[in-house]
Formats: sequence, structure tokens, C-alpha cells
Amino acid sequence: MAAVKISPGMEAIEKIEDFIKVNRVKAHTRIPCEKDLCEFWNISRSTLRQAVDELVENGVLYRVPNKGVYVAEPHYLRDMAGVVAMVRDLLDQGHTLTKEILSMNVIEASKQISRKLRVRLGTKVYEIIKCRKVDGVPCTIETTYMAVERYPGFTDYYNENASMDPIFEEHYDTVETSGTEQISVAYATEAEAEILDIESGAPLFFASGVALDQNKQTVMFYKQLIRSDKFTFVCTIES
Repeated sequence: MAAVKISPGMEAIEKIEDFIKVNRVKAHTRIPCEKDLCEFWNISRSTLRQAVDELVENGVLYRVPNKGVYVAEPHYLRDMAGVVAMVRDLLDQGHTLTKEILSMNVIEASKQISRKLRVRLGTKVYEIIKCRKVDGVPCTIETTYMAVERYPGFTDYYNENASMDPIFEEHYDTVETSGTEQISVAYATEAEAEILDIESGAPLFFASGVALDQNKQTVMFYKQLIRSDKFTFVCTIES
């Protein structure tokens, strides 16, 4: 079987990424000019420009008019296993996580909420909306729904310094063990943009899912808006 040949554009992308990694080029550092890189790697300017364009689009690089191309801030990794995995991984990576509770109310379950939580339409549910910050930068807006009947008094225990999982385990004998999640793309409204400190209309990842406990009962239904300029989704595959 003939070997698959890598296109010049893909090869140029790999060269730039390797250059950044091998030389440990820090964020906001200007990379060498187009002429120097073309001579160094013996590639055409059109090929290099195509590679740079793609890396800019993917958030690896960014351009400053009349100055050059710079290395962007690295993205945080957001595991497709869900919010709990995201929080755990960011803490493991040494980041500081904080949250701001934007609102905490009891509402009646809509059709969507009742279907996701497997409760009757109109059932009383908690609606908790919070903004998560990574190293002080607002990165996600998360809305969580839980049945009041199953978790009475939950809002008495939950605050900006408390995590949900220990509350579930200590007060309700509930441990999250599994769940499902869907991911799509959304665009920030003016209100969301203000909270996340981004431009209105900026693209966001939109994740929604349900978490199940050790008895396969639904613990919560959640929606999460995630800054696409700060996160890259990853999926761990085990054989």
C-alpha cells in the first residue's frame, strides 16, 4: 500500500506547532517573520500563509496589524466526560477555580426540564445559574436544574465556597456515577457576553446533559455555555 503523503499545508502547520513547543515559545511572543520561516523550512509563502491562517482560526496564533503574528494563550482542556471532569482536570493542571452564583431560585419544571429530570410537568425544581472563572477569567455560564422534592434544603448548603458533589453525598446519599452530554455551538447574547467579558455574538460551545447517580436516577439537568477562545474539547479513548 502506498504511503499517504502529508499535504504541504498540513506539514507547515506541524512545523509551526513543533517550533512553538520545542522552543517553548511563551504566549504573546512574536514568531519569526514570514520570509525567515519560508527560507528556514524551504516552503512557499502561500503555503505558510495558509498554515498561519488555520492556526489563527484555531486560536493557536493571533495577528497584530502591522506588527506580526504572535502565540496565543493556550486553551484549557475540557473533557467530553462532563462538567465534573472539567473541574477536576483544571484543578489537576494547577489552575485556580472560583464561581459566582448569579441566581438561585425555585421554578416550575418546563416540558424540557421535566423530561430531562423525569419528573411531572410543573414540579418544583431548583434553578441555579453560576459563572465559573479560571484564574480569575470568566469562562463558563452554567445552569443547573434539580428536583426540590428529592433534594430538600439544597440551597441552604450550597454557596460560592461549596461544591455540589460533597453536598449530594453527605446530605442525600447520592453519588454521581454516569451521564450523557450533547455539545453544539451557540452565540453569546448581550447579557451572556457581559458576564463572560466577550463581544456579543461571539461563538460559544454549548453543552447540555444529565447526571445519574449510583441507582441510575437523574441527579440534575445542566446547560453550560463555554468560551470557545479558552477551551478545547478532548476525548480520552481507552482500548
